[in-house]
Amino acid sequence: MKWTQSILEMLRTAFNNKPFAVAEARKILQKNTGYSQTAIKQAIYQLTKERRLIRMGRGLYKFQEFNGSANVSSSLSLSESGTVVFTSGVLIQAENLLKEKGIDYMITGPSALTRFHQHLSRKLIHLIYVISGAGEYACSTLSEHKLRAFLDPTGEQLNLLLDTFEARDFFIVREYAKLEGNIDGRATIERAIVDTYFEATRNRIPFSELEVGRVIANAFKTEKLSLSQLLYFADRHGIKSEFQSIVKELEPDIPISSGPTTSKTAEKVIEGIRSGIRGY
Repeated sequence: MKWTQSILEMLRTAFNNKPFAVAEARKILQKNTGYSQTAIKQAIYQLTKERRLIRMGRGLYKFQEFNGSANVSSSLSLSESGTVVFTSGVLIQAENLLKEKGIDYMITGPSALTRFHQHLSRKLIHLIYVISGAGEYACSTLSEHKLRAFLDPTGEQLNLLLDTFEARDFFIVREYAKLEGNIDGRATIERAIVDTYFEATRNRIPFSELEVGRVIANAFKTEKLSLSQLLYFADRHGIKSEFQSIVKELEPDIPISSGPTTSKTAEKVIEGIRSGIRGY
């Protein structure tokens, strides 16, 4: 059960499916879950967007009754600025903690692109890039609040973490000199796509290359993405030629040199793109 659904069930129980004031809901949820006011505000916003709640007036909501059909929605939405908007409880908590400590950070990777996943894992590895020198401080800040965070783990360490925290999300923190494509701590969609591709194809995170392709295909179908930004961020990672091949696969009429891929790195991703286009 996603966290917004659990909140909805708590509200239904507390108010017996009757209209409620958001101030009352906040008190109940903070007491029962420990979520911050920001997290609760995000949850109510998301539930309203999904039409599970109906806004009756300022600070007053009622429950929507559905016909029982499944409403499969994402754990994020998109803002007008093109950054991701999280409604995942642990991501919002991490974001608030890092902001409070004044840490320069950017949340990116697969969990920043959940809206475009075709096969969403029951456990997510959250990527946080921080400015050089802030990695240990970021990890300790999150760990103090029982969020599992690790600085630049090796492949062997990552496998151990996966075995140890089989049923829990955790954070990987990496340091960078610059956090380009960062808007208020959140990656632009283009930056998150390139980071996800880079991390997955270099075996820095356990994320399917086929799913990377499906994510890219779905993002291209639903959003107006900047090809120049995609190629710029790819170039910063040293993978521009690989992304030229990906862009050419998605937009064959664009006059762009695809270039050879490194050790056929992009082949699985392109296979995922093709399956995403067929199955979306």
